[in-house]
Amino acid sequence: MRRAGFTLIEVMVAIAILAISLTAIFASEAGAIQAGSRARMTTTATFLARCKMGEVLEQVASEGLPAIDDEVRDDCCDGAEMEGFTCVTNIDRIVLPDDFGADQGGEGGDDPLAALTGGGDDPAAAIDSVLGGGVDTGGFGDLAMSLALPVIKPAIEEQVRRATVHVKWRIGNRDREQTVTRFLVAEQPPAPPEPPP
Repeated sequence: MRRAGFTLIEVMVAIAILAISLTAIFASEAGAIQAGSRARMTTTATFLARCKMGEVLEQVASEGLPAIDDEVRDDCCDGAEMEGFTCVTNIDRIVLPDDFGADQGGEGGDDPLAALTGGGDDPAAAIDSVLGGGVDTGGFGDLAMSLALPVIKPAIEEQVRRATVHVKWRIGNRDREQTVTRFLVAEQPPAPPEPPP
């Protein structure tokens, strides 16, 4: 009398199917773990960038804007350092173009004011569109901008700085970076009191 059972081929096929299934499960688990680790590191970098930017704002509030470009490399937040993360902080003077209406080459280009005015060739038309339209400058807008820009440009450049925080870390053999940029404006002195009538 013969007993019913599995043949060696059936057992080998079952083991092969199990091995393929377990490999797929473990591979997806490893991918999920890596994605979770990447997300955790990115979240940490974002918090460190915000913390460092807060330190920069406190420093500027107490000491004022730096007169020259400044770069600092450190372990990010004082008292909240995280191993493996470094911060590079730049505070740069901004340089406005002499004629932000000409030669923009498209929508914005590299010019910071072109984004504000729409990157067009006519600053007066751009300002008119920002103000809601309906203003007929009769060509006076170009003249006003050409006269006003040289006067206000140095004041803007002196009172505005671009602060950039680069948080850098390494995952495996790849370097990662999170960047936060903010424009800082100098505190304006209070207006003098008006004389009594």
